[in-house]
Amino acid sequence: MKRQSKYFWLIVVLLALLSPSIALAWSFSVSPVEVKIDNLPPGEEAEFNLTIDNKDNTSHTFILTTHNPEESERRQGRAEFPNSNWVSFPHQVEVQANSEAEVRVKVAIPSQQKWAGKNWEIWLSITPEEKELLVVNYYIRLLVSTSEEVKGGPNVGLIAGIAAGVLLLAGGIYYFRRKAKPRHPQR
Repeated sequence: MKRQSKYFWLIVVLLALLSPSIALAWSFSVSPVEVKIDNLPPGEEAEFNLTIDNKDNTSHTFILTTHNPEESERRQGRAEFPNSNWVSFPHQVEVQANSEAEVRVKVAIPSQQKWAGKNWEIWLSITPEEKELLVVNYYIRLLVSTSEEVKGGPNVGLIAGIAAGVLLLAGGIYYFRRKAKPRHPQR
């Protein structure tokens, strides 16, 4: 009987030690769980908000990163996201006790034809900065589809500006050369 009692108290002590860590692991939530961006023309950007809800009585700092899932984890027909730098967001967010914080996420695809008509998937990982015995990572599935249409982007304006500058320069040179030519004396 003493032996059973000893094991009982050992289990109770272990549960008591592990309980705060288990409670901490589930003290926040993230929404939405999936974001779908359709028909994003290369050369343009899309934005959305994600919400981190801190359900704990103390403030916590959360780390945000991107994660390219393995092919077996991605949705059917989705390729690996080509460049995680196309997704921008703050990499660290502090959320006060018992409150929520909205995080602005921007997706910008370069204006090149090779990025048109594609279907990609990347995950956004949200994890608490404090590492306890049990840590939960939340992932938001980001599904991005690009349209066949490619927007001009900033390069079109640059090229037009250079062309206009060259025309103005050529016109100025022509004008001043004509003006500088000596006129024939009248007889």
